[in-house]
Amino acid sequence: MKKLLCLLSAGFVLFAGLAFAAADGAAIYKACAGCHGADGSKKTAEAAPLKGQNSDEVLKKLHGYADGSYGGKQKAMMTNIVKKHSDEDLKAVADYIGTFK
Repeated sequence: MKKLLCLLSAGFVLFAGLAFAAADGAAIYKACAGCHGADGSKKTAEAAPLKGQNSDEVLKKLHGYADGSYGGKQKAMMTNIVKKHSDEDLKAVADYIGTFK
């Protein structure tokens, strides 16, 4: 019985640790790289370069997509993408993009 309790406790600790792990901005950004480039420098008719923007600028724009107050040609697509992520995810990816210099 003690072994079972220990295993359950260890499982709970592991699960709780995963549930509260910080979002990985680099992993989240992988889905963005197709349009914005691996380093955020890609500019197309549909996508503006992200390179050179600080994390606060990026986060403000992401929240603008989410609430409908920001966006250009790809507003509908970006709104759908952004709404799938938590605030923690958006902050993590904005911080990651902010490292593109």
